[in-house]
Amino acid sequence: ATIFLGIVYSIMIVVCGAGNLIYMVVVLRYKEMRTITNALVANLVLSDFLVAVFCVPFILDYHIVRPERVWSYDDTTCCFVNYLRITSLYVSTNSLLVIAIDRYLVIMMPHVPRMTGGMAGGAMALVWAVSMLLAVPAAMYSTALTYADQQGTFCGQIWPIQMESAYKAYYMTLLVVEFALPVVIMCFCYIRIALRIWFRIVPGQQTRDQQAAMLRSKKRNVRLLIVILVLFVLCWGPNYGYAVVRDFYPHLLATSGINITLHYVVEALAMSNGSINTIVYVALNANARKYIKKL
Repeated sequence: ATIFLGIVYSIMIVVCGAGNLIYMVVVLRYKEMRTITNALVANLVLSDFLVAVFCVPFILDYHIVRPERVWSYDDTTCCFVNYLRITSLYVSTNSLLVIAIDRYLVIMMPHVPRMTGGMAGGAMALVWAVSMLLAVPAAMYSTALTYADQQGTFCGQIWPIQMESAYKAYYMTLLVVEFALPVVIMCFCYIRIALRIWFRIVPGQQTRDQQAAMLRSKKRNVRLLIVILVLFVLCWGPNYGYAVVRDFYPHLLATSGINITLHYVVEALAMSNGSINTIVYVALNANARKYIKKL
């Protein structure tokens, strides 16, 4: 499990670091790439890039390089890494939600005016503001704590015992606001979009070849929309589920010999979502690939 997590982190540094930087350069450099959708995707890409560059190296060192899990940096760095990591998670979630809603409005409500550049900028700013605000407790209660035997230092969130109820209320709120509710909304949007794309009939006469081409295009769009949502749930669902069991039913894990292995596996799945986002939104985007080749 440790090796698996190390591989995921290493891939994330390369894919999310280099890949997302290239994508952002392409969006900034080429006017044809400066669409509303690409701007919203760039917001998601930026959050993954920041984590890959400023968080993952520290996390890789803490979890993998030092098998005894000794945090060798100061308290401020511990707070920063945890805060940026949690902020990025919420930025990713909220960006995916905004993208789903934007696509829903464009496809399902074509009479509604499209999002303007100013509106997209406002949406991105709001995503960051809300995400940073929700992640404040992660910074407040993150600390580098020396073990009782003085043999090492732990970095993580440590809430006061008297605030256990507050922590549980906070976590359950985030579970609903930053996972369950967005997933429900995205499911609704993408299912409706898929149905519209699949059964939509383009006016006019089409040849058999044109009909076949349109059908292939519909299938690609439907598959892409489903993949986006399914991968998000598969990557983050186990992480949220593990956290619920760990915090609300700790006795189930206390008697389990695979607790640490489970932690590493769900951690690896969650962190891999950043690399998957890069693949889905960059590698599978023919337009993006075309302009990347021009760099």
